[in-house]
Amino acid sequence: MIKLSVLMRMLSTNKRLEVEKIINRLSKGEEVSLNERIKLDKYALHIPFISRKIKLALLNRSVLEKEGLI
Repeated sequence: MIKLSVLMRMLSTNKRLEVEKIINRLSKGEEVSLNERIKLDKYALHIPFISRKIKLALLNRSVLEKEGLI
């Protein structure tokens, strides 16, 4: 019998909300500081959910830029 252990990385509610606010600003083309981008990168490396949200935010931003909305 093979037993797999899965390490689940989790964020506290406050950290998750903070990260989501940064991602929302990123998707709208608003200013995101270098420190905030570094923080997002660190979380994205270890938490796939955050990585996907960032990818979707950047896709949304590129669509808005193409349509001239930002």
